[in-house]
Amino acid sequence: MKVDFVLTGGDQVFDVMRGNIKKSDSLFSLYKELIARIKVPVHSCVGNHELLGIYPESDVDSMHRDYKYGMFERYLGKTYYSFDHKGWHFIVLNVLDVADKKYMGHVDAKQIKWLRQDLAKVDPATPIVVAAHLPFVSSFYQVYPPKKDAGVASAWINNRDEVLQLFKNHRLKLVLQGHIHWLEDINVENKTRFITGGAVAGRPSWRGNNHGPRGFLRFFVKGDSFTWSFIEYGTKTGTN
Repeated sequence: MKVDFVLTGGDQVFDVMRGNIKKSDSLFSLYKELIARIKVPVHSCVGNHELLGIYPESDVDSMHRDYKYGMFERYLGKTYYSFDHKGWHFIVLNVLDVADKKYMGHVDAKQIKWLRQDLAKVDPATPIVVAAHLPFVSSFYQVYPPKKDAGVASAWINNRDEVLQLFKNHRLKLVLQGHIHWLEDINVENKTRFITGGAVAGRPSWRGNNHGPRGFLRFFVKGDSFTWSFIEYGTKTGTN
């Protein structure tokens, strides 16, 4: 089976939000070393666990060059970018920001401007894939209603509608998303599929994987159509 490239969904390292600088450096270094062994391109998406030193207990302050996105950018490059592959246009977004020493879902004005400019160069007939760490559309909290203090706000993109509106004259075929360790495929108006990809750590990784197995998504693309499957590995559902 030929694999053209790997696209990650964020949270490649754990956990630099609280991290001391030396340990965080070693985690990014290890990740970069491991993906270098993969014989195809690896496109990395930034997740909340790559936001260096954003929690109060960190030894990194906001003036440090590696704070927030700095270490990710130093090791892996830009936090948002696009590329073309076999007639498809891929856009990797950074949907994370920081306020009051915690992360939140937000696409800033600079990135919105960049996205407008990027889409202006794309033929309206071109199929588009967007990848982002936080979900744009998900059923998770309808299936598992959150507790009052569960911090749900940090799991959503607060200007989601503004971002999606930019695609109204384009063929947004697929949105790949993660964060909540939840596997789902939502088809909106038979135009855009929002697929939340589970997690290589299982669901939920911090208490075993009782709501979903460890695994990753594999896509097959032919022309402007695609199919996908979830590749499970390691432990079985319901085990720790």
